[in-house]
Amino acid sequence: MGFLTPEFLSLIGGSLTGFLFRHIAEKRQNDKEAFERLIALNDKSNENYKKAAERVPIDVGKGIRRVIVLAILFSTLIAPFILPFFGIPTFIEVDQVNPERFFGFSPEYTQKFIVEVNGFLYTAENRQILVSIIGFYFGSAAGAAKS
Repeated sequence: MGFLTPEFLSLIGGSLTGFLFRHIAEKRQNDKEAFERLIALNDKSNENYKKAAERVPIDVGKGIRRVIVLAILFSTLIAPFILPFFGIPTFIEVDQVNPERFFGFSPEYTQKFIVEVNGFLYTAENRQILVSIIGFYFGSAAGAAKS
């Protein structure tokens, strides 16, 4: 047992402990530098956000959304009653499906026609847009913070 003397064990133990503490210290230093870089990046990002917010007024988006909502409300609620009085024609595309004939020798085919409609064309899409807007406004009013 001449190899495992107290001096040798003390040397190995001290070396391992020194290595471990040095490794922990360097890891903490690396973590600190990474954190400082992250904070600097966050500050730069916040600065860019503030500059962007200063370039565009806050109320621009609100005004555009109001114009869109008013246009949709006009087209779904007011236009169907007012526009027929002016006699403005509306043209729509209609598909006519012709069935097969002569025992399948003449296959089924579709013809497209342009048809004039008197009045205002109220589509299912108009109704869906109106329902979406109403749902959004009721939802945002319900979720608004009351103070």
